[in-house]
Amino acid sequence: MAIESLGVGSNLDLTSLLSSLKKSEQAKLEPITSKITSTNAKLSGFGQLKSSLEEFQTAAQKLNSPKLYEGFAAKVSGSALTATAGSTAAAGSYDIRINSLATAQSLATAGRADTTSTIGTGTLSVKVGDKSTDIEITDGSLAGIRDAINKADAGMKASIVNDGSGTPYRLVLNSETTGAASTMSFASDNSELNALFSGTTETVKAADASLTVNGLAITSASNTVEEAIQGVTLNLVETTAEGASTKLTVSQDTEAVKTAVQDFVKSYNALADKITSLTKVSGEGDSVKGAALTGNSTVRSVQSTLRNVMSSAVDGEGMNYLFEAGISFSKDLAKSGKLEISDEKKLDDALANNLDGMKGLFAGDGKTGIAARLDTSISQMLTTNGAIGSAKAGLESSVKSLEARSLRMKETIDTTVERYKKQFQQLDSMMSRLNNTQSYLTQQFEALNSSSKN
Repeated sequence: MAIESLGVGSNLDLTSLLSSLKKSEQAKLEPITSKITSTNAKLSGFGQLKSSLEEFQTAAQKLNSPKLYEGFAAKVSGSALTATAGSTAAAGSYDIRINSLATAQSLATAGRADTTSTIGTGTLSVKVGDKSTDIEITDGSLAGIRDAINKADAGMKASIVNDGSGTPYRLVLNSETTGAASTMSFASDNSELNALFSGTTETVKAADASLTVNGLAITSASNTVEEAIQGVTLNLVETTAEGASTKLTVSQDTEAVKTAVQDFVKSYNALADKITSLTKVSGEGDSVKGAALTGNSTVRSVQSTLRNVMSSAVDGEGMNYLFEAGISFSKDLAKSGKLEISDEKKLDDALANNLDGMKGLFAGDGKTGIAARLDTSISQMLTTNGAIGSAKAGLESSVKSLEARSLRMKETIDTTVERYKKQFQQLDSMMSRLNNTQSYLTQQFEALNSSSKN
Protein backbone atom coordinates (compact mmCIF):
# COMPACT_ATOMS: atom_id res chain seq x y z
CA MET A 1 0.00 0.00 0.00
CA ALA A 2 1.51 3.31 -1.09
CA ILE A 3 1.98 5.99 1.57
CA GLU A 4 0.98 9.42 0.34
CA SER A 5 2.62 11.48 3.13
CA LEU A 6 6.28 10.80 3.76
CA GLY A 7 7.14 9.79 7.34
CA VAL A 8 3.65 8.58 8.30
CA GLY A 9 4.64 4.94 8.23
CA SER A 10 8.09 5.34 9.73
CA ASN A 11 7.45 8.22 12.09
CA LEU A 12 10.55 9.87 10.57
CA ASP A 13 10.67 13.49 9.24
CA LEU A 14 11.32 12.31 5.71
CA THR A 15 9.64 15.38 4.15
CA SER A 16 12.19 17.72 5.72
CA LEU A 17 15.00 15.37 4.78
CA LEU A 18 13.81 15.25 1.15
CA SER A 19 13.53 19.06 1.11
CA SER A 20 17.12 19.37 2.36
CA LEU A 21 18.38 16.92 -0.23
CA LYS A 22 16.48 18.82 -2.96
CA LYS A 23 17.99 22.12 -1.79
CA SER A 24 21.45 20.53 -1.81
CA GLU A 25 20.94 19.26 -5.36
CA GLN A 26 19.63 22.62 -6.58
CA ALA A 27 22.75 24.30 -5.22
CA LYS A 28 24.54 22.71 -8.16
CA LEU A 29 22.65 25.16 -10.37
CA GLU A 30 23.98 28.26 -8.62
CA PRO A 31 27.35 28.45 -10.44
CA ILE A 32 25.57 28.12 -13.81
CA THR A 33 22.90 30.68 -12.88
CA SER A 34 25.57 33.07 -11.64
CA LYS A 35 27.51 32.62 -14.88
CA ILE A 36 24.37 33.30 -16.96
CA THR A 37 23.71 36.47 -14.95
CA SER A 38 27.27 37.77 -15.36
CA THR A 39 27.33 36.88 -19.08
CA ASN A 40 24.03 38.66 -19.65
CA ALA A 41 25.42 41.68 -17.79
CA LYS A 42 28.41 41.71 -20.15
CA LEU A 43 26.10 41.32 -23.13
CA SER A 44 24.04 44.29 -21.89
CA GLY A 45 27.26 46.24 -21.36
CA PHE A 46 28.33 45.66 -24.96
CA GLY A 47 24.84 46.67 -26.10
CA GLN A 48 25.22 49.98 -24.25
CA LEU A 49 28.72 50.44 -25.65
CA LYS A 50 27.42 49.76 -29.16
CA SER A 51 24.70 52.44 -28.77
CA SER A 52 27.23 55.01 -27.53
CA LEU A 53 29.59 54.18 -30.39
CA GLU A 54 26.78 54.62 -32.91
CA GLU A 55 25.91 58.04 -31.46
CA PHE A 56 29.55 59.09 -31.68
CA GLN A 57 29.72 57.73 -35.22
CA THR A 58 26.71 59.86 -36.18
CA ALA A 59 28.49 62.96 -34.87
CA ALA A 60 31.63 62.01 -36.83
CA GLN A 61 29.62 61.38 -40.01
CA LYS A 62 28.20 64.89 -39.81
CA LEU A 63 31.72 66.33 -39.77
CA ASN A 64 32.62 64.05 -42.66
CA SER A 65 29.86 65.47 -44.88
CA PRO A 66 31.17 67.89 -47.56
CA LYS A 67 27.81 69.72 -47.56
CA LEU A 68 28.45 70.86 -43.99
CA TYR A 69 31.29 73.05 -45.19
CA GLU A 70 29.42 74.32 -48.24
CA GLY A 71 26.34 75.66 -46.49
CA PHE A 72 25.35 79.31 -46.25
CA ALA A 73 23.54 81.21 -43.53
CA ALA A 74 21.29 84.24 -43.95
CA LYS A 75 21.23 86.88 -41.22
CA VAL A 76 18.58 89.59 -41.20
CA SER A 77 18.43 92.83 -39.25
CA GLY A 78 14.99 93.79 -38.03
CA SER A 79 11.63 92.01 -38.15
CA ALA A 80 10.36 92.85 -41.65
CA LEU A 81 11.40 89.49 -43.10
CA THR A 82 13.13 86.20 -42.43
CA ALA A 83 15.44 84.43 -44.87
CA THR A 84 16.95 81.02 -45.49
CA ALA A 85 19.94 80.29 -47.71
CA GLY A 86 20.31 77.11 -49.74
CA SER A 87 23.39 75.38 -51.11
CA THR A 88 23.37 77.50 -54.30
CA ALA A 89 23.52 80.80 -52.42
CA ALA A 90 26.46 83.15 -52.77
CA ALA A 91 28.01 85.33 -50.12
CA GLY A 92 26.81 88.90 -50.25
CA SER A 93 25.07 91.80 -48.53
CA TYR A 94 21.69 93.19 -49.55
CA ASP A 95 19.49 96.16 -48.64
CA ILE A 96 15.82 95.20 -48.86
CA ARG A 97 12.80 97.48 -48.67
CA ILE A 98 9.30 95.99 -48.47
CA ASN A 99 6.75 98.44 -49.87
CA SER A 100 3.70 96.19 -49.59
CA LEU A 101 2.81 92.59 -48.78
CA ALA A 102 0.98 90.20 -51.09
CA THR A 103 -2.68 89.90 -50.09
CA ALA A 104 -5.51 87.49 -50.87
CA GLN A 105 -8.83 88.87 -52.06
CA SER A 106 -11.76 88.92 -49.64
CA LEU A 107 -15.41 89.47 -50.64
CA ALA A 108 -18.57 89.87 -48.55
CA THR A 109 -22.20 89.36 -49.67
CA ALA A 110 -25.07 91.64 -48.73
CA GLY A 111 -26.56 91.03 -45.28
CA ARG A 112 -29.44 88.63 -44.61
CA ALA A 113 -31.79 88.30 -41.67
CA ASP A 114 -30.88 84.67 -40.87
CA THR A 115 -28.63 81.83 -41.95
CA THR A 116 -31.26 79.13 -42.45
CA SER A 117 -33.75 80.50 -44.98
CA THR A 118 -33.38 79.12 -48.51
CA ILE A 119 -31.83 81.50 -51.05
CA GLY A 120 -31.51 79.18 -54.01
CA THR A 121 -30.17 75.81 -55.18
CA GLY A 122 -28.33 74.70 -58.29
CA THR A 123 -24.82 74.82 -59.74
CA LEU A 124 -22.44 77.51 -58.52
CA SER A 125 -19.39 77.98 -60.74
CA VAL A 126 -16.46 79.59 -58.93
CA LYS A 127 -13.10 80.68 -60.26
CA VAL A 128 -9.95 81.62 -58.32
CA GLY A 129 -7.24 82.81 -60.67
CA ASP A 130 -7.02 80.06 -63.29
CA LYS A 131 -8.77 77.41 -61.17
CA SER A 132 -12.44 76.73 -61.94
CA THR A 133 -14.76 74.57 -59.85
CA ASP A 134 -18.47 73.69 -60.13
CA ILE A 135 -20.21 73.32 -56.78
CA GLU A 136 -23.66 71.77 -56.37
CA ILE A 137 -25.74 73.72 -53.87
CA THR A 138 -28.43 71.45 -52.41
CA ASP A 139 -28.99 73.28 -49.14
CA GLY A 140 -29.65 76.81 -50.41
CA SER A 141 -29.40 78.55 -47.02
CA LEU A 142 -26.50 80.85 -46.18
CA ALA A 143 -25.08 78.17 -43.88
CA GLY A 144 -25.59 75.47 -46.53
CA ILE A 145 -23.84 77.55 -49.21
CA ARG A 146 -20.92 78.16 -46.84
CA ASP A 147 -20.57 74.44 -46.10
CA ALA A 148 -20.76 73.45 -49.78
CA ILE A 149 -18.01 75.92 -50.73
CA ASN A 150 -15.73 74.75 -47.91
CA LYS A 151 -16.13 71.10 -48.89
CA ALA A 152 -15.38 71.75 -52.58
CA ASP A 153 -11.63 72.50 -52.36
CA ALA A 154 -12.22 75.39 -54.73
CA GLY A 155 -9.26 77.53 -53.63
CA MET A 156 -11.36 79.69 -51.29
CA LYS A 157 -12.86 79.50 -47.83
CA ALA A 158 -16.27 80.79 -46.74
CA SER A 159 -17.47 81.98 -43.34
CA ILE A 160 -20.47 83.83 -41.91
CA VAL A 161 -19.98 87.15 -40.14
CA ASN A 162 -22.54 88.95 -37.97
CA ASP A 163 -22.09 92.72 -38.47
CA GLY A 164 -24.74 93.71 -35.93
CA SER A 165 -27.08 95.42 -38.39
CA GLY A 166 -30.76 94.70 -39.06
CA THR A 167 -29.73 92.09 -41.64
CA PRO A 168 -26.48 91.07 -39.96
CA TYR A 169 -25.48 87.77 -41.56
CA ARG A 170 -22.98 88.12 -44.40
CA LEU A 171 -21.15 85.40 -46.30
CA VAL A 172 -17.44 86.25 -46.39
CA LEU A 173 -15.27 84.62 -49.08
CA ASN A 174 -11.49 84.52 -48.78
CA SER A 175 -9.12 83.39 -51.53
CA GLU A 176 -6.54 80.88 -50.31
CA THR A 177 -3.94 82.31 -52.71
CA THR A 178 -2.31 85.71 -52.54
CA GLY A 179 -1.47 87.86 -55.56
CA ALA A 180 -3.21 90.17 -57.99
CA ALA A 181 -4.02 87.29 -60.36
CA SER A 182 -5.87 85.27 -57.71
CA THR A 183 -9.21 87.12 -57.86
CA MET A 184 -12.52 85.31 -57.32
CA SER A 185 -15.54 85.25 -59.63
CA PHE A 186 -18.94 83.48 -59.48
CA ALA A 187 -21.75 82.39 -61.81
CA SER A 188 -24.84 80.23 -61.33
CA ASP A 189 -27.78 78.78 -63.22
CA ASN A 190 -29.94 79.98 -60.33
CA SER A 191 -30.95 83.63 -60.44
CA GLU A 192 -31.08 84.00 -56.64
CA LEU A 193 -27.56 82.60 -56.24
CA ASN A 194 -26.40 84.87 -59.06
CA ALA A 195 -27.89 87.85 -57.29
CA LEU A 196 -26.23 86.90 -53.97
CA PHE A 197 -22.76 86.63 -55.45
CA SER A 198 -22.95 89.45 -57.99
CA GLY A 199 -23.74 91.82 -55.15
CA THR A 200 -20.54 91.13 -53.22
CA THR A 201 -18.35 93.90 -51.85
CA GLU A 202 -14.55 93.65 -52.02
CA THR A 203 -13.20 94.07 -48.48
CA VAL A 204 -9.57 93.14 -49.26
CA LYS A 205 -8.01 93.61 -52.67
CA ALA A 206 -5.86 90.90 -54.26
CA ALA A 207 -2.36 92.34 -54.61
CA ASP A 208 1.22 91.33 -55.30
CA ALA A 209 4.05 92.01 -52.87
CA SER A 210 6.28 94.91 -53.82
CA LEU A 211 9.88 95.17 -52.68
CA THR A 212 13.30 96.38 -53.76
CA VAL A 213 16.57 94.48 -53.40
CA ASN A 214 19.60 96.78 -53.62
CA GLY A 215 17.33 99.25 -55.42
CA LEU A 216 15.98 96.73 -57.95
CA ALA A 217 12.15 96.64 -57.99
CA ILE A 218 10.59 93.17 -57.57
CA THR A 219 6.98 92.00 -57.46
CA SER A 220 5.80 88.64 -56.14
CA ALA A 221 2.37 87.03 -56.00
CA SER A 222 3.42 85.42 -52.70
CA ASN A 223 5.03 86.69 -49.53
CA THR A 224 7.50 83.82 -49.94
CA VAL A 225 9.93 85.18 -52.51
CA GLU A 226 12.34 82.68 -54.07
CA GLU A 227 15.40 83.39 -56.23
CA ALA A 228 15.09 87.16 -56.10
CA ILE A 229 18.49 86.59 -54.55
CA GLN A 230 20.35 83.50 -55.78
CA GLY A 231 19.76 80.52 -53.51
CA VAL A 232 17.89 82.58 -50.91
CA THR A 233 14.22 82.40 -49.90
CA LEU A 234 12.72 85.57 -48.40
CA ASN A 235 9.67 85.34 -46.16
CA LEU A 236 8.06 88.78 -46.05
CA VAL A 237 6.47 89.63 -42.71
CA GLU A 238 5.77 93.38 -42.67
CA THR A 239 6.47 96.52 -44.63
CA THR A 240 9.53 98.60 -43.81
CA ALA A 241 9.22 102.16 -42.57
CA GLU A 242 9.46 104.86 -45.22
CA GLY A 243 13.08 105.58 -46.03
CA ALA A 244 14.28 102.51 -44.10
CA SER A 245 15.49 99.13 -45.30
CA THR A 246 16.37 95.72 -43.91
CA LYS A 247 19.92 94.39 -44.11
CA LEU A 248 20.43 90.81 -45.29
CA THR A 249 23.85 89.20 -45.09
CA VAL A 250 24.56 85.84 -46.73
CA SER A 251 27.77 84.13 -45.65
CA GLN A 252 29.21 80.66 -45.21
CA ASP A 253 27.47 78.87 -42.35
CA THR A 254 30.37 78.51 -39.93
CA GLU A 255 27.96 78.24 -36.98
CA ALA A 256 26.68 74.91 -38.32
CA VAL A 257 30.26 73.62 -38.49
CA LYS A 258 30.99 74.87 -34.97
CA THR A 259 27.86 73.18 -33.66
CA ALA A 260 28.91 69.94 -35.34
CA VAL A 261 32.36 70.20 -33.72
CA GLN A 262 30.78 70.82 -30.31
CA ASP A 263 28.44 67.86 -30.78
CA PHE A 264 31.43 65.73 -31.79
CA VAL A 265 33.25 66.60 -28.56
CA LYS A 266 30.13 66.05 -26.42
CA SER A 267 29.37 62.75 -28.09
CA TYR A 268 32.90 61.42 -27.59
CA ASN A 269 32.83 62.45 -23.93
CA ALA A 270 29.48 60.70 -23.47
CA LEU A 271 31.12 57.58 -24.93
CA ALA A 272 34.08 58.00 -22.56
CA ASP A 273 31.69 58.29 -19.60
CA LYS A 274 29.86 55.16 -20.72
CA ILE A 275 33.13 53.21 -20.96
CA THR A 276 34.11 54.43 -17.47
CA SER A 277 30.79 53.30 -16.00
CA LEU A 278 31.09 49.89 -17.68
CA THR A 279 34.68 49.26 -16.52
CA LYS A 280 34.92 50.98 -13.11
CA VAL A 281 35.85 49.19 -9.87
CA SER A 282 33.97 50.13 -6.70
CA GLY A 283 34.37 49.27 -3.02
CA GLU A 284 37.46 48.43 -0.97
CA GLY A 285 39.13 45.33 0.41
CA ASP A 286 36.91 42.25 0.32
CA SER A 287 33.97 44.33 -0.96
CA VAL A 288 35.71 45.34 -4.20
CA LYS A 289 33.33 44.89 -7.09
CA GLY A 290 33.87 45.35 -10.81
CA ALA A 291 31.35 46.62 -13.34
CA ALA A 292 30.02 44.52 -16.23
CA LEU A 293 33.09 45.02 -18.47
CA THR A 294 35.83 45.68 -15.93
CA GLY A 295 39.17 44.53 -17.33
CA ASN A 296 37.67 43.61 -20.70
CA SER A 297 40.36 43.71 -23.38
CA THR A 298 37.88 44.47 -26.19
CA VAL A 299 36.78 47.68 -24.48
CA ARG A 300 40.40 48.75 -23.97
CA SER A 301 41.07 48.04 -27.64
CA VAL A 302 38.09 50.13 -28.77
CA GLN A 303 39.14 53.07 -26.62
CA SER A 304 42.74 52.83 -27.78
CA THR A 305 41.77 52.66 -31.45
CA LEU A 306 39.55 55.76 -31.26
CA ARG A 307 42.15 57.74 -29.37
CA ASN A 308 44.87 56.80 -31.84
CA VAL A 309 42.72 57.95 -34.78
CA MET A 310 42.07 61.31 -33.13
CA SER A 311 45.71 61.79 -32.13
CA SER A 312 47.31 60.88 -35.44
CA ALA A 313 48.05 63.36 -38.22
CA VAL A 314 45.95 63.95 -41.31
CA ASP A 315 48.03 63.95 -44.50
CA GLY A 316 48.01 66.97 -46.76
CA GLU A 317 48.51 70.70 -46.57
CA GLY A 318 46.65 72.82 -44.06
CA MET A 319 45.37 71.52 -40.72
CA ASN A 320 46.75 68.15 -39.68
CA TYR A 321 45.94 67.78 -35.97
CA LEU A 322 42.91 68.46 -33.76
CA PHE A 323 44.85 70.91 -31.60
CA GLU A 324 45.15 73.20 -34.64
CA ALA A 325 41.38 73.63 -34.41
CA GLY A 326 41.56 74.27 -30.67
CA ILE A 327 40.53 70.71 -29.72
CA SER A 328 42.60 68.43 -27.47
CA PHE A 329 42.43 65.73 -24.83
CA SER A 330 41.98 67.24 -21.38
CA LYS A 331 45.00 67.57 -19.10
CA ASP A 332 42.71 67.73 -16.07
CA LEU A 333 42.97 64.42 -14.20
CA ALA A 334 39.28 64.61 -13.33
CA LYS A 335 38.52 64.68 -17.06
CA SER A 336 41.18 62.23 -18.12
CA GLY A 337 40.49 60.66 -21.49
CA LYS A 338 37.96 63.31 -22.54
CA LEU A 339 38.05 65.80 -25.38
CA GLU A 340 37.62 69.52 -24.86
CA ILE A 341 37.61 72.70 -26.90
CA SER A 342 40.71 73.98 -25.19
CA ASP A 343 41.11 77.10 -27.32
CA GLU A 344 37.80 78.47 -28.59
CA LYS A 345 39.50 81.52 -30.10
CA LYS A 346 41.62 79.22 -32.25
CA LEU A 347 38.50 77.30 -33.32
CA ASP A 348 36.63 80.49 -34.22
CA ASP A 349 39.63 81.74 -36.18
CA ALA A 350 39.84 78.47 -38.12
CA LEU A 351 36.13 78.62 -38.92
CA ALA A 352 36.33 82.24 -40.07
CA ASN A 353 39.56 82.04 -42.05
CA ASN A 354 40.33 78.43 -42.86
CA LEU A 355 37.10 76.53 -43.44
CA ASP A 356 38.80 74.48 -46.15
CA GLY A 357 41.40 73.49 -43.57
CA MET A 358 38.62 72.38 -41.18
CA LYS A 359 37.09 70.35 -43.98
CA GLY A 360 40.47 68.74 -44.70
CA LEU A 361 41.05 67.98 -41.00
CA PHE A 362 37.74 66.23 -40.42
CA ALA A 363 36.61 65.00 -43.84
CA GLY A 364 39.61 65.13 -46.15
CA ASP A 365 38.60 63.38 -49.34
CA GLY A 366 35.90 61.48 -47.48
CA LYS A 367 38.33 58.81 -46.30
CA THR A 368 41.44 60.53 -44.95
CA GLY A 369 40.06 63.03 -42.41
CA ILE A 370 39.78 62.28 -38.71
CA ALA A 371 35.99 62.05 -38.79
CA ALA A 372 36.15 59.89 -41.91
CA ARG A 373 38.64 57.47 -40.31
CA LEU A 374 36.55 57.32 -37.14
CA ASP A 375 33.46 56.47 -39.19
CA THR A 376 35.35 53.64 -40.90
CA SER A 377 36.87 52.33 -37.66
CA ILE A 378 33.55 52.27 -35.81
CA SER A 379 31.83 50.56 -38.73
CA GLN A 380 34.49 47.85 -38.65
CA MET A 381 34.09 47.42 -34.89
CA LEU A 382 30.35 46.94 -35.22
CA THR A 383 30.42 44.39 -38.06
CA THR A 384 29.76 40.73 -37.31
CA ASN A 385 33.50 39.99 -37.37
CA GLY A 386 34.51 43.28 -35.72
CA ALA A 387 35.61 43.76 -32.11
CA ILE A 388 32.15 44.60 -30.73
CA GLY A 389 30.26 42.31 -33.10
CA SER A 390 32.49 39.32 -32.28
CA ALA A 391 32.33 39.97 -28.54
CA LYS A 392 28.54 40.15 -28.60
CA ALA A 393 28.24 37.04 -30.76
CA GLY A 394 30.56 35.12 -28.41
CA LEU A 395 28.57 36.15 -25.34
CA GLU A 396 25.25 35.30 -26.98
CA SER A 397 26.63 31.85 -27.82
CA SER A 398 27.81 31.43 -24.22
CA VAL A 399 24.39 32.35 -22.84
CA LYS A 400 22.70 29.77 -25.10
CA SER A 401 25.20 27.12 -24.04
CA LEU A 402 24.79 27.94 -20.35
CA GLU A 403 21.01 27.91 -20.62
CA ALA A 404 21.12 24.48 -22.28
CA ARG A 405 23.47 23.25 -19.55
CA SER A 406 21.16 24.67 -16.89
CA LEU A 407 18.18 22.88 -18.43
CA ARG A 408 20.06 19.56 -18.46
CA MET A 409 21.13 20.09 -14.86
CA LYS A 410 17.53 20.84 -13.81
CA GLU A 411 16.38 17.60 -15.47
CA THR A 412 19.12 15.66 -13.66
CA ILE A 413 18.19 17.26 -10.31
CA ASP A 414 14.49 16.51 -10.84
CA THR A 415 15.33 12.88 -11.65
CA THR A 416 17.55 12.57 -8.56
CA VAL A 417 14.98 14.13 -6.22
CA GLU A 418 12.28 11.88 -7.66
CA ARG A 419 14.51 8.85 -7.00
CA TYR A 420 15.06 9.99 -3.39
CA LYS A 421 11.31 10.37 -2.99
CA LYS A 422 10.61 6.85 -4.25
CA GLN A 423 13.31 5.45 -1.96
CA PHE A 424 11.80 7.28 1.02
CA GLN A 425 8.36 5.97 0.10
CA GLN A 426 9.77 2.44 -0.01
CA LEU A 427 11.49 3.00 3.34
CA ASP A 428 8.24 4.36 4.77
CA SER A 429 6.30 1.32 3.57
CA MET A 430 8.91 -1.12 4.90
CA MET A 431 9.08 0.62 8.27
CA SER A 432 5.28 0.65 8.43
CA ARG A 433 5.18 -3.13 7.88
CA LEU A 434 7.91 -3.71 10.47
CA ASN A 435 6.09 -1.53 12.96
CA ASN A 436 2.85 -3.44 12.33
CA THR A 437 4.67 -6.76 12.77
CA GLN A 438 6.28 -5.53 15.96
CA SER A 439 2.91 -4.40 17.28
CA TYR A 440 1.34 -7.79 16.46
CA LEU A 441 4.15 -9.75 18.10
CA THR A 442 3.99 -7.57 21.17
CA GLN A 443 0.28 -8.24 21.49
CA GLN A 444 0.86 -12.01 21.11
CA PHE A 445 3.60 -12.10 23.74
CA GLU A 446 1.46 -10.10 26.09
CA ALA A 447 -1.44 -12.52 25.55
CA LEU A 448 0.83 -15.56 26.19
CA ASN A 449 2.20 -14.03 29.38
CA SER A 450 -1.31 -13.33 30.59
CA SER A 451 -2.38 -16.98 29.88
CA SER A 452 0.62 -18.49 31.72
CA LYS A 453 -0.14 -16.49 34.86
CA ASN A 454 -3.68 -17.77 34.99
